[in-house]
Amino acid sequence: MTTRLVADGRHTGVTPGKYSVGSVRVVNSVTAEHGGITRRGLLTAGLAAAAGTVAVTGLVTALPTTRATTPARTPRTIAEAGALLRSGRVTSVQLTRTALDAAAKLQPQINAFITVTTQQALDTAARLDAELARGADRGPLHGIPVVFKDLYSTAGVLTSVGSRVFAERVPAEDAAVVTKLVQAGAVSIGKTNLNEFAAGIDGKNVYYGDIHNPLRPDRSAGGSSSGTGAAVAAGIVAAGVGSDTGGSLRVPAAWNGVVGIRPTHGLVSLYGAFPRAPRFDVAGPLGRTVHDTAVMLAAMAGHDPRDPYSRPAPKSDYLADLDRGVAGLRIGLIEDFSLTGLDPDVEAAVRRVLPVLERLGARVTTVKIENLATMLDFTAAFTILRWEFAQAMRDVYGAAPDKSVFGPTVRADMEAAGKLTRADYDAATARRFSDAAPMRAALDEVDLLLTPTMPTVAPRLDTRSDEFVRGRRYTIPFTYADLPSISVPCGRGAQGLPVALQFASREFDEALLFRAAAEIERQTRDW
Repeated sequence: MTTRLVADGRHTGVTPGKYSVGSVRVVNSVTAEHGGITRRGLLTAGLAAAAGTVAVTGLVTALPTTRATTPARTPRTIAEAGALLRSGRVTSVQLTRTALDAAAKLQPQINAFITVTTQQALDTAARLDAELARGADRGPLHGIPVVFKDLYSTAGVLTSVGSRVFAERVPAEDAAVVTKLVQAGAVSIGKTNLNEFAAGIDGKNVYYGDIHNPLRPDRSAGGSSSGTGAAVAAGIVAAGVGSDTGGSLRVPAAWNGVVGIRPTHGLVSLYGAFPRAPRFDVAGPLGRTVHDTAVMLAAMAGHDPRDPYSRPAPKSDYLADLDRGVAGLRIGLIEDFSLTGLDPDVEAAVRRVLPVLERLGARVTTVKIENLATMLDFTAAFTILRWEFAQAMRDVYGAAPDKSVFGPTVRADMEAAGKLTRADYDAATARRFSDAAPMRAALDEVDLLLTPTMPTVAPRLDTRSDEFVRGRRYTIPFTYADLPSISVPCGRGAQGLPVALQFASREFDEALLFRAAAEIERQTRDW
């Protein structure tokens, strides 16, 4: 089977992140001898069936044959795969075929993908194998399969942002983060499922189907970078790209038992990403290990003048201190916050870590945030988020005569935004950094702040919505304070589901976040 993708209307004056409904027409066809199934037909069939059957591009039951056979075991990490590639024991084509096979096998159970780019991925992998054979090595990501959250523009490939209204949206240009990872040698195998327009943390999508936790399919994979988190946790890929506004990298990292970092705002370009709230949005990686996540961020980071929020930053070596440990670090627990409001199993797992940190030479202390109640109010944060989301969605939402084409979370956000005024937004942005000043000042007393990432283990997908609302408690404050943070697994809670803790640092101190998270990973991997 071969799939041909044809995109018309590419040059209509639209740029990544600025599309109107229907500005791009996509036509997919399968060669006549295979019945002429279209992507629309696949999509319709998928919606008529159970969640988990979605539109895919080029997903086939028998992949093109190659000289090499598929490896007996999928390498668990980027480092392991890279070592096998450079020793000649495996090829990028093999790794890519294995990832594609896993994606196809697991899609009915976890629904991680919206689009799988089979032939494109295999062609890219073959080119990278040829480069490596000539001695041209692009670095640690050379030949490594990855995935992208489906809000990053990909040239010639559907970029739906998880919405029915963008079910035929095909950009003409790659997002900056896609370009950077492709240049670093990564092989994209497809685009992952998400909460519609990245709105929410529950991993639910009324059009493309809910995303299921690979550890327990009745549980949420978190959101909104749900599919990326699920694909990494399921072992389809070692790492992938998500985004984070109020927790959308850290939540799926915590609930799927992988690593996710929200980098400093502006460290990674968002050019070509559909916006949720530009003052809060960041692009970031999810990985199976701290090392893999650091490798990804190193390739993604960099100033981009096309992104008005991009910020120049000193080049950091995120790998240099991964084995350094935590000796000498001052780690702060926030009084009346870090260990409150938790389910008992989560609290027990986090408390178990604290004496380990002290035994390893860290100084664990308590810090007080004088205006903690303000930081946990979220009124200003949601005023900023909803106002900016409404600006990004103005043309898209306004062009739809029937608002039922949007899911309930998007409709609720737009209705709430409709009650706001520009004065409300200006007041919220004006007070943001005075609100955040005490939390930021706490990092003059300590090197890192420590909290759980989530107050619960992954809830059931069919749980009531207020259980998901609880999940914002530990992630939104660091977004609002404009502080980078990392989620790393630290043990198990109820029914063996993962628990994660979160470190926050000063701006542009991601290397320290990776250093501390790597030690947690070493100490708790068998818990």
